[in-house]
Amino acid sequence: MDKVFTVVMPLFAMIFAGYWIVRLEVIGTETVKGLVGVVFWLFLPCFIFIKTLGTREHGELDWALLGAYYLACLVTFMIAAVGGRLIWGGNARVAGLRGLTSISGVVGYMGLPLMVMAFGDEAALPTLMITMADNLVILAGGALIMELTEPREAQDKPDLVRVLLTTGKSIISNPLILAVALAALCIALQWQLPSPLQIFATQMTNATGPLALVALGAAFAVHRRQNLIKGDSLALALLKVVLLPVLVFVSARYGFGLSDFLVKIAVIMAALPVAVKVFFLASRYKTYETEVSSSMLLSAVMGIGVISGLLVVLD
Repeated sequence: MDKVFTVVMPLFAMIFAGYWIVRLEVIGTETVKGLVGVVFWLFLPCFIFIKTLGTREHGELDWALLGAYYLACLVTFMIAAVGGRLIWGGNARVAGLRGLTSISGVVGYMGLPLMVMAFGDEAALPTLMITMADNLVILAGGALIMELTEPREAQDKPDLVRVLLTTGKSIISNPLILAVALAALCIALQWQLPSPLQIFATQMTNATGPLALVALGAAFAVHRRQNLIKGDSLALALLKVVLLPVLVFVSARYGFGLSDFLVKIAVIMAALPVAVKVFFLASRYKTYETEVSSSMLLSAVMGIGVISGLLVVLD
């Protein structure tokens, strides 16, 4: 229970601080974009780089973790995409966005700081595995879904070569993925960082958690808040923070037989609110933006209770 007061409450307080600093017009929309960009391109890569370097002291990769996590994600995706289309309609592109909204969480801005705050550096490796996989799902899978579901009246046949090249460029230029790749190279070659670089990266890492959480709250504040209780937005938020963690628990515990520690990490990561990057994807293709934005805000509010409850039950 103490983790609710020592981890969850301070964490969400930082998010709400970021939210209200925008709502009270202390900073504007352009400043929020800059803040989010600084975290994404500078602070989070340093955090991920240092934490990945530290994973050599905390065991080996357990690929069953991703199997358990993404089996549950696949089931949730299908429920959101197919069920949503049957109930609320929409074309294939909308169905794809519903599916992505139901499975993609704020694993970088919130998941990494939360797991390290709650469980220490031992949680870094499994958390990083899910974080990298989630980024690949959105960067690669999300882009492919959006391109392949483009209405056929706009183009007769999707240009797969162009889609694959664009997707590949997005992946190799992603700073979070590059940070993991660079750290893995350092581990493989047994390189040690020069002291100035080590101090720089460590200091950046120490500042990442609070800054990322404030940036996340600020990002939430710039999204539209109309139609928050619209049926599909509410359903997607519930699928993300309630159904997905339940399915991940069943898959991890009974399907893949993971350790209690990995089950705990996977379930709490599954309960994170809907990721901002899904909204960016919806905005890029000008599809389903309001509903995704509403789901983000609803899932963030629900996440306070769900994550608190999970930390109490699973601790």
